[in-house]
Amino acid sequence: MRNRKNLNSDDETTDINISPLIDMVFILLIFFIVTTVFVEESGLAANTPDPTSNPQNQDEEKELVSFLVRRNGQVMYKDRDVGIGAVRGIVAPAMRQEEHPITVNVEPEAQMRLVVAVIDECESGGAPQVTMKTVTE
Repeated sequence: MRNRKNLNSDDETTDINISPLIDMVFILLIFFIVTTVFVEESGLAANTPDPTSNPQNQDEEKELVSFLVRRNGQVMYKDRDVGIGAVRGIVAPAMRQEEHPITVNVEPEAQMRLVVAVIDECESGGAPQVTMKTVTE
């Protein structure tokens, strides 16, 4: 009689059916995927030189207008500190004569807001394209 199971016992095992829960999770997943809006944020366009191109192939007759943004906040042009205020005054006459390539060289750990300000000043001076590159000195 010991092996006989008591029918009046509360030892019933109950199974939880999780199929509706899985269905609901998949429906919510599909809903959120369909309603999600993927926003492509516009950022600062940085034109960097092609690493495979040879610098000797560029037009030698065009003078390169090149600025150096140092990590201490100086803006250099032809080995002298010109500051941010003189950038437009240097670029504008060069663009009136002939379109010259503009390069902004940036030292590591330079302030990005200063680099962006130099690029903005170059574009305000009439430069159609400004190339930015990192230099180590």
